[in-house]
Amino acid sequence: MSEALPREVRFTGRQWGRLRELAESAYPFEGCGVLVGRAGEGGWEVSEVFPGRNLVQDRRHDRYELDPRDIIAAERAGRSRGEEVLGFFHTHPDHPARPSQFDRDHAWPGYVYVVCAVDRGTMRRATAWILAGQGDGAEFEELPTGEDDPPGRGYNPPGVVVES
Repeated sequence: MSEALPREVRFTGRQWGRLRELAESAYPFEGCGVLVGRAGEGGWEVSEVFPGRNLVQDRRHDRYELDPRDIIAAERAGRSRGEEVLGFFHTHPDHPARPSQFDRDHAWPGYVYVVCAVDRGTMRRATAWILAGQGDGAEFEELPTGEDDPPGRGYNPPGVVVES
């Protein structure tokens, strides 16, 4: 991952649609996947959203464990285009788009995490987070949403930017 921390997560309209499709199709269980693209000075540019398999069976409604094989496959696909794994997404069925303590305990530093609130099968909100700090003291820090700016074309007010 890049040493400079980007401050905004941008999706193309097509990839935002893919994220929404994957999030909603997992309902009523937690869905998950991999975000691939490029990190630059202004933020993360997501060029592809890869689906992931949730390995958790007994608590699929409120836990996820992304299959490592899906991460490797996404990493290989991205590398072939000069891109990298930027982070991951997962859903919170009928719960807010905020990371849980479980999410924090299992997060990796240096990656962006997009949490999608899916209410009764419809994605209502998505927020983006990075893990700040080290070890047990690490906490999620929400990436700026731009909510102070008037929403523009293609903008998703909950926390990520969608470019047409």
